[in-house]
This record gives sequence, structure tokens and C-alpha cells, in this order.
Amino acid sequence: MFKNSLIILLVSVIFGCAQPKTSDTQTGDAIEVADAKANFVIEGMSCQSGCASTINEALQEMSGVVSSEVDFESKTAVVSYDNSLVSEYAMTDVINTLKDSAYEVSSVEVEIIKEVEKNKIDTH
Repeated sequence: MFKNSLIILLVSVIFGCAQPKTSDTQTGDAIEVADAKANFVIEGMSCQSGCASTINEALQEMSGVVSSEVDFESKTAVVSYDNSLVSEYAMTDVINTLKDSAYEVSSVEVEIIKEVEKNKIDTH
């Protein structure tokens, strides 16, 4: 009985001690790290619930986008993203083609948040 309890406790500790959450998200084998932020000015939004949420959902579905926030009042979108997986050009294209090109990005300002060290790993 004691042996079974010890095994259950050991298994619980091993599986219960997950790594702490960070602001990085994981998709498949790639880890998305927010190392850049883009501020988009978007023309053509006519409503908060429809336009802003449609743009926000489309951005969040993109691989490499860690977070996005679209604000109808200021006609802006702020996107934190992994610039090794997605570019501001790709995000601009997605926004500009939504709803039969109803929206148009009029300007984009990009800020590098942090430099991410990328090492080449020899797998042979």
C-alpha cells in the first residue's frame, strides 16, 4: 500500500511540475516569441463589434502573432509578434484583403522589442 502511494505521489510530482508560463506561446514545434511590435493605422472600420473584431481575429489566427488588440475609436491595431515567423507586410496584406478589401492599412510603425538569439543546431 505504501509503495503504491509513493508511486502515485511521484507520478503526480513529475507531471504536476510543469514549466512556468511565459509570454511566449507554443505552436507545434515552434516557439513564438514576441520580439517585435507593430502599430497599424487602419482606414475603413465602421463598427467596433464587426470590423475591429474581424481584424483582430484574422491577426490572431496568423502564425507568429503572439497578441493583437484592435481599437475602433483610434482606428489602430497593436500587434506583438515573432518577426522570424511573420512580417508586418504579411499582416498588412491580411488586413487589406479582409471583407473584399474594405479595410486599408494607411501606415505601419514597427518597434523591435528585444533581440532574440538564434543558434543554428547541427542535427547530423
